[in-house]
Amino acid sequence: MSYQRMPQFPSLQGHTYWLAEPQKGLLETLYEFEPDPDPMPLFTDTSFAAQASLSPLLFTLSATDGLAAQLAKDPKKLTGLLITTRESRTRLLQQLRSLLEARFLQRRKALLRYYDPRVASYLLPTCTGALQARWLGPITDIAWYGGTWADEFADGQQWHRLRHMEQPDAKASPVPLALNDAQLQRLVDQGYEHFAWRWLVSHKGYEMTQVLDWIEAGMAAGHTQHTSLNAWLDSQTMMQGAQQG
Repeated sequence: MSYQRMPQFPSLQGHTYWLAEPQKGLLETLYEFEPDPDPMPLFTDTSFAAQASLSPLLFTLSATDGLAAQLAKDPKKLTGLLITTRESRTRLLQQLRSLLEARFLQRRKALLRYYDPRVASYLLPTCTGALQARWLGPITDIAWYGGTWADEFADGQQWHRLRHMEQPDAKASPVPLALNDAQLQRLVDQGYEHFAWRWLVSHKGYEMTQVLDWIEAGMAAGHTQHTSLNAWLDSQTMMQGAQQG
């Protein structure tokens, strides 16, 4: 099975790296537990180089102990992706950078923040079967702790692992990254679940699935703006209260 959710830190083999966005305590923690993390900005030599301050960093991890051992003890210590490969760091960087710019709906392009564990929880489980060669290339495993917005609402965050089931490809793919319909739908789902999660923060006592049904109905009724959709959700609670009363 190429994608798994698991309660414990996954078993990983090969050269191990940590890909993480800038966050509080990131560099201090890496240099505390790793002798030579040698951070490399992911946006370097890409079309996103001008946003260098926002670039995620790729760190080299120790074969034993180090940051991976700390994450096994406390997975919420930092947020990011653990990545393993049997190829060089140069080849890994080529692959990771090739995933930054996604094409969709024919000619549209966008930065794909797959390195955010939240986004990864929606998107990476779709990268199975024939998709693995393009998405994973030389990568053998990607692991992360977290989950979707629905997982967070249900207190269901845990470890995830996407394993390359075929022979990892040592050559860079010349094919631009394109999102298929299923992947686009997962990103749409992320937006809906995030909206539901934010609404539920101040409206206790409702289920995520119920609110998502209301959002779908509201969108179909033309409530496509935040203010209008919030008002629609509030109206649904009043209708439900009247029916129950």
